[in-house]
Amino acid sequence: MYKYSLLIIPILIILPLFFGFNSSAALVGSVNQATLTLSPQSGTYNANDNFTVSIYLNTNGQNVVVVAAYLNYDKTHFQALSIDTNGSIFSFEAEKIIDSANGKIKITRGIPTPGVNTSNGLVAKVNFKALSNVTPASDNLTSDFVVDSTTDSNIILDDGRGTDILSGVYNAKYTVGSGGPVYYGNDSLLKASNSDKVYLIDNGQKRWIPTGEIFKTNGYSWSSIVTVDPSVLTQYADGPDVMMVTVDSNIPEGALIRAIGGIDVFIVKYVGAKKFKRLILSPSVFNSYQHLKWSDVKDVSQSVVDSFTTSDLVRAVGDPKVYKLYSSGDTGQKRWIQTADVFLHLGFDWDAIYEINQVDRDSYVTGTELE
Repeated sequence: MYKYSLLIIPILIILPLFFGFNSSAALVGSVNQATLTLSPQSGTYNANDNFTVSIYLNTNGQNVVVVAAYLNYDKTHFQALSIDTNGSIFSFEAEKIIDSANGKIKITRGIPTPGVNTSNGLVAKVNFKALSNVTPASDNLTSDFVVDSTTDSNIILDDGRGTDILSGVYNAKYTVGSGGPVYYGNDSLLKASNSDKVYLIDNGQKRWIPTGEIFKTNGYSWSSIVTVDPSVLTQYADGPDVMMVTVDSNIPEGALIRAIGGIDVFIVKYVGAKKFKRLILSPSVFNSYQHLKWSDVKDVSQSVVDSFTTSDLVRAVGDPKVYKLYSSGDTGQKRWIQTADVFLHLGFDWDAIYEINQVDRDSYVTGTELE
């Protein structure tokens, strides 16, 4: 619960609301206590349109002192541009973060005792940009909310004990495009309404997943399959069939590998059907990770090293900025990728991003921003 300590008031965290306007959105949780509502709860926009989503709070007749509004958004089709707290009923700011790499927003605000008691209080507004056409099958802007959890969205009662009274949230569903072609982002799973074939969308291609075993072993979820009109799939070029990715028991997630006779050490990860490796820049960077041990480095053939795609995309723990790394010997350069638009335009893969420590990030000289 460290996030609460950021507020210089004897409280913790709050978020939700119930706003009695659009009944079309499904309630997650209950309205027994405080609730959170996103407004508008639905909308249709064109690609490159900007639009604003407001977060409203209903305290259900109780006084609250902190709100924590943690949101998840579809980063493939939307870009979170900014957070606007003008007009907020809360006066203190603890968190105001847009994590574009992971499609997350964190807003934490507070007010001194006796707090606020409202049925329709503005917490903050988030400005978005529509990136590409999508017709969502489910809500694509959602509150990160689990009843009784203190690490997600919360509403804290003014009782001096940090009691969380968030009981329910109303999410939102936004469509981009009206009548034109609808395109789905990388890693989408699609099937035509007249066929049982399931395809993976990968860099503008549709790749057939030929067996249920491959589907399961590669970590796909049946619930993620979207049934579309057959015309949607004809918009994509045919790519190679998806092959089974088997995690080598000798090279599990997080393993350290080095080519026989080589000096470069890589750390590997698996994301579904993808295999990534990231270069550890130097011995001093290696030693900055307490959980890494030189004795765990496995010497493997060059072909095994080459079977992993090299990732040069990173973000530091606690820092939403994503950097592209350029390395040479024990020195290197990092260049900040300013926006999701730039990231997508340059053809980068969200799954390739590694989370690193600050020592690792700061070992690279800062170069010009990518824009």
